[in-house]
Amino acid sequence: MANENRLDPVEILARVGGTLPGIGGSERAFQVLLDKIRKAGWETAESSYRDNPDSTECGSVLIEGIKYVVHYGPRVRRDLIDDSAGELSQRPILGYAAWVEPSLSDYSLE
Repeated sequence: MANENRLDPVEILARVGGTLPGIGGSERAFQVLLDKIRKAGWETAESSYRDNPDSTECGSVLIEGIKYVVHYGPRVRRDLIDDSAGELSQRPILGYAAWVEPSLSDYSLE
């Protein structure tokens, strides 16, 4: 029986690394995201990681019969503390995270 109170997979983010892609890396983010999806109550199967430096896509996963593409890139808001002008200030920037989107190419819209 499905748990209707769980987060949809597209709402789950794995905030891995910081403001640079090298901290944490896409492979670690991929694994952390899959773990968070499972902990939210979803069954996963057929996951595959692939390194793709030219795109945010870094793999795919089958979640309860629906294929999702896993992405890794700038996605979450973070505050950067800036002291370059001699006084502390905060400015918003994007930090790296992993997330999933349904693979629409696997479905017909008929």
